[in-house]
Amino acid sequence: MVHSDNQTHAAAPAAPRPGIATVAELRAGGHGYETVKEEIRRNLLAAMRAGEQRFAGIIGFDQTVLPHLERALLAGHDTMLLGERGQGKTRLIRTLSELLDEWTPAVEGCEINDHPYQPVCARCRRLAAEQGDALAVTWRHRSERYGEKLATPDTSVGDLIGDVDPVKVAEGRTLGDAETIHFGLVPRTNRGIFCLNELPDLAERIQVSLLNVLEERDIAVRGYALRCRLT
Repeated sequence: MVHSDNQTHAAAPAAPRPGIATVAELRAGGHGYETVKEEIRRNLLAAMRAGEQRFAGIIGFDQTVLPHLERALLAGHDTMLLGERGQGKTRLIRTLSELLDEWTPAVEGCEINDHPYQPVCARCRRLAAEQGDALAVTWRHRSERYGEKLATPDTSVGDLIGDVDPVKVAEGRTLGDAETIHFGLVPRTNRGIFCLNELPDLAERIQVSLLNVLEERDIAVRGYALRCRLT
């Protein structure tokens, strides 16, 4: 069984937001780059060694679901939870954000939360080339790094992956400019945890659009082929 409260409540930060504001300061502080899976594995191992609770509010799955989930996380797998509706799958997934670092750096103003050391979107690569070590850094709390979507028949590729933004085109950008893209929910949760609820309810052609994200870690928006290395 699971805790009956399925609502999420963002916990108040236990540590203050770091004061580092540029890439130069970030490097000077000794920060290293990790993927989300590496980050979760490190924090999960630390919690296991310390005997701490890993999945707050989840009761009754200690000998069944949770050991399997821990092994999947330690192995760096993408995870699919199978079960009847109402068994607490989403509630369990929401607890995974507690295995993220409390604060993580990102390029300031980036729509897909690029890491300052490895920017992947066209805007952040341009800014990194222009500004170098002066590139502005912001900090995101782990409560901001979780996203989810209920799969419904009207869900589109644009909702999940992205589409061309007509407003940006109207502003004067050409259709060949990668900065005309409006990113969908999946890339906007880059460097975080994304949950897609009730996957079988999603149209098959939409499920296929997610294959490259899972297998190749890239996204394609209409005529754009972007190697975004989503992590």
